[in-house]
Amino acid sequence: MIQDSPKNRKMAKDQSFMLEQTRIAEILILVADFRVLAAVTLSVAIVLYLSFNSKHVYLVDFMCYKAPNTLRVPLSSLIEHLERWGKFDSKTIEFQTKISERSGIGNETYLPTGVHQFPCDLSLSSTLEEVEMVLFTIVQDLFTKHRIDPKSVDIIITNCSLVCPTPSLATMMINKFGFRSNIRSFNLSGMGCSAGLLSISLARGLLGAHNNSLALVLSMESMSSNMYHGQVKSMLLANCLFRMGGAAILLSNRKSDRQIAKYELQHLVRTHLGSKDNSYKCVVQEADDEGYTGVSLSRSIPQVAGEALKTNMTTLAALVLPYSELIQCGLSIMWKKVWPPAKKRGSYIPDFKKAFDHFCIHAGGRAVIGAIKEFLKLKDRDVEASKMTLYRFGNTSSSSTWYSLSYLEAKGRVRQGDRVWQLAFGSGFKCNSAVWKCISKIKPDNLNVWSDRIDQYPVEVPAVMDH
Repeated sequence: MIQDSPKNRKMAKDQSFMLEQTRIAEILILVADFRVLAAVTLSVAIVLYLSFNSKHVYLVDFMCYKAPNTLRVPLSSLIEHLERWGKFDSKTIEFQTKISERSGIGNETYLPTGVHQFPCDLSLSSTLEEVEMVLFTIVQDLFTKHRIDPKSVDIIITNCSLVCPTPSLATMMINKFGFRSNIRSFNLSGMGCSAGLLSISLARGLLGAHNNSLALVLSMESMSSNMYHGQVKSMLLANCLFRMGGAAILLSNRKSDRQIAKYELQHLVRTHLGSKDNSYKCVVQEADDEGYTGVSLSRSIPQVAGEALKTNMTTLAALVLPYSELIQCGLSIMWKKVWPPAKKRGSYIPDFKKAFDHFCIHAGGRAVIGAIKEFLKLKDRDVEASKMTLYRFGNTSSSSTWYSLSYLEAKGRVRQGDRVWQLAFGSGFKCNSAVWKCISKIKPDNLNVWSDRIDQYPVEVPAVMDH
């Protein structure tokens, strides 16, 4: 018989305490395991929720307009037309000739029917005829190619900076193609050459709010009612640079459309410097002293565009650049703060070729493309699509980046997994970037605006065009 001695009582008490500690430890382990399990479960749930509920925006397809050969305007014809128009003196003829010869624009661009006539028909009816010719054609081609019923389209957005009739261009499309009565329609005007990507931004927001929807975006600029016939040089530039064109873009957030879509929208960054007077006034539609209306292009555009691009790039860089480039940027900024002489070297420009495979720069002019090429340290091949777009089609305003992307597709350069940077500038002053990821194999397409002569490009663009 074990005696109930103080020693035995102490041992029993110690064993009881150890048992209690062990149970507490087991409970803590179970709680810890539960917390880990709960954290893992919560993380998986969040990932699954975001995967199934994130609003993907797919670019199903797009179509660019090519006018009939009867509307072709070689440089020699343009100069002769300006001379016969009877609106310009010898100095303004000489000025427009000089600009046209050095613009980087070739002999196969197009101007609408009204501009070809003598005297030029710059009436509203001529303008609407041009709009119908461009937009009706590309929308019909896009719908026919993909067998799209117009009543399946949920959203339509049109943009044309200088033409805003009543009813609107969006309503004109609704009437022509018989869209549904509850279609969400929007018409943007006055947004300049960057309006194409602004329309994509609007479409993205609408698709984010409305599930299982198709959005049709139409971008163009009209030349019929906007040929300037005064004597102010800053307004005469538009006569030399802008040409006829347009693009139709079909977007979707339907999961089923991912299988047929070409691209997925990854990022869209918008920059607006309109709060600054020099930015606001660098591209302005106004009347000259004689009452002639035109778009004035200021000499400060390169400087303002550079500032807008830097601001836009700052936001875009954080979204697309690899960590190595971001670290390099950070070190460059810190070094300038601790070592003042380093400021003389200028800002470190990240290597965006590490983030993008292709560049579609707004074909606003030879100087615009050249300046961006130098600023971003790009190679000739990187800006080839934009240079050839300017040469073949001229400055088609808000649709120009789509002509560049068409060029890359026609050349067979865009491959599945590639990322494309569309970069556009416009009045205000605005700089907009769109980043697309190719999610399918791009097949040769006879409806591509370059398909009939892509084998002839690239061409060497002379410093001064012969005419």
